[in-house]
Amino acid sequence: MIVLTDEQAIVVNRLLTCILLNETYRLSDVEDALVWTAPENRQILCPFDSLWSRNLAEEIVRLIRQPG
Repeated sequence: MIVLTDEQAIVVNRLLTCILLNETYRLSDVEDALVWTAPENRQILCPFDSLWSRNLAEEIVRLIRQPG
């Protein structure tokens, strides 16, 4: 189960709404959402998590923007 704070839930809700409506959104919101929804059994965050999340977020955005 993923547990988000109210602030995190608002960001994720806004992000998903923007994606579904094909509206502009911040890449940092995608990065944050990826970190927030990472496996909860992780005890130590790897120093490369931020870079990994950013690269994955950029790839997701690139794929979403690709013409069908």
